[in-house]
Amino acid sequence: MLEVLLFQYKDMFGEDFPLAEFKDRREIDVINILYDCVSNNLRYDGTRLVRNIITDAPGQSI
Repeated sequence: MLEVLLFQYKDMFGEDFPLAEFKDRREIDVINILYDCVSNNLRYDGTRLVRNIITDAPGQSI
């Protein structure tokens, strides 16, 4: 799922998602931020908060 969202983000905005900024975050957090960006057509700007949009995905466990 993460890979698909990363491809969609790049296709939509013409640039890579700044994945390096999330090296210490859970995968589900990155998935939710990416999903929010792609579904709302909004570039990541450093202020997007993690919301649990997708509740059952790899990396979900605490």
